[in-house]
Amino acid sequence: MYTLEHVMKSYGANVVLKDVNCRIPLGGLVTIMGPSGAGKSTLLRLLSFLETPDFGYLHLQLDAHHFDSRKGEKPWPKVTLVFQRQFLWPHLTLRDNIALPLKTAGLSNICSRIEDVTNLFDMSSFIDRYPNEVSAGQAQRVALARAFALEPQVILLDEAHFGLDLEQQKTLNDHLIALRDSGVALIVVTHSLDFARKFADRIVVVENGSIAELGGQVILKNPASAYLRRAVGLSEVGSKGC
Repeated sequence: MYTLEHVMKSYGANVVLKDVNCRIPLGGLVTIMGPSGAGKSTLLRLLSFLETPDFGYLHLQLDAHHFDSRKGEKPWPKVTLVFQRQFLWPHLTLRDNIALPLKTAGLSNICSRIEDVTNLFDMSSFIDRYPNEVSAGQAQRVALARAFALEPQVILLDEAHFGLDLEQQKTLNDHLIALRDSGVALIVVTHSLDFARKFADRIVVVENGSIAELGGQVILKNPASAYLRRAVGLSEVGSKGC
């Protein structure tokens, strides 16, 4: 469970998040939605504890473990973040890109962990290539596999579908659902209403730097936030055709 109390985050004079108060249950798949510039990615970085609030605090409970932003505690690698840009080292093979954080964390059985995620994400045909030798979809799978190799309880993904064609998106979705079904909690920033409708157990809507709405699939049927009403309305118009 994430608990955010009066959280504010600014970059210079730009206030990105203001007085955010919410509780986000873990388990299943949570989508974070909202217009561009609303503060979705900033919220994700706070949830990952890569950044701390300027005001207020963030608390995470994972089983018997508690992490509080006021105490400087970090939940890594129990919580991992996959950025929109995969940040794969270009001079390392994909295999070595996965191995690097495992070595940094001092984890054991590195070779077997890499073998496991290579099979899980069906990467054996390209695991020994370099980042510039694979497609965007394959690179995204490597970034997800690198996170999963750390055996986290929570994986946060920022715009995981960005730049992927429909076939690549389906492949990625299949892996995400397999991870969810295995017990890994997923929090995904997305602009895709279709993805939220098909897979989200909970939906968080960020608008104007605040949490405008948070709930299950029911909020898609009767949205309260201006953003979600627009998104659902456009979807319904599109489904009717010309």
